[in-house]
Amino acid sequence: MSAISLERRMGRERWGFKGPQAHRWLAAQGLALPAAPNTVEIDEPDDLLVARLGSSEYFIEARSAQTARLSAVRGAPPPGVYPVLREDWGFDLAGADVHDALAQVCNVNFAAFALEAKPLVMTLMVGVAVLVVPQAAGTGGRRYRIWCDPTFGPYLSEALGAVVVESGGKSTGVSE
Repeated sequence: MSAISLERRMGRERWGFKGPQAHRWLAAQGLALPAAPNTVEIDEPDDLLVARLGSSEYFIEARSAQTARLSAVRGAPPPGVYPVLREDWGFDLAGADVHDALAQVCNVNFAAFALEAKPLVMTLMVGVAVLVVPQAAGTGGRRYRIWCDPTFGPYLSEALGAVVVESGGKSTGVSE
């Protein structure tokens, strides 16, 4: 069996914010914010991810059980901060053979990214716009957090799942 797996990221809440005051307001909520565009900060114990998509746009993902501390981001933001609806489908693609699978669905060489730079990649996978965060995996390979628009979720999960299964890996809970 191949050392690769695909799993749907369930039980998480997602928010988006942008605007000239977004950085200041999110920092006041106690969130660790990425210093540069196209990077992420991840609070590992809580699995709270904050991605900076541009100079003033942020994507936040947290496990539903951990969102109590984020009550302020659930309310109405102040002037200069604009909410962005985030209903993304999320997946984890992981394992020692993950780069072979990614090469079949995307033209980005993810193996070349330095993980210490905490990169966020915006690209296409099988024609679907995605956000991708590369991370180290305990298996010696890498784990990739992948998000896409929910209308393309079933298609992307089917395509990625097929590649994983053809590679001898395991696809878990990726379709609804």
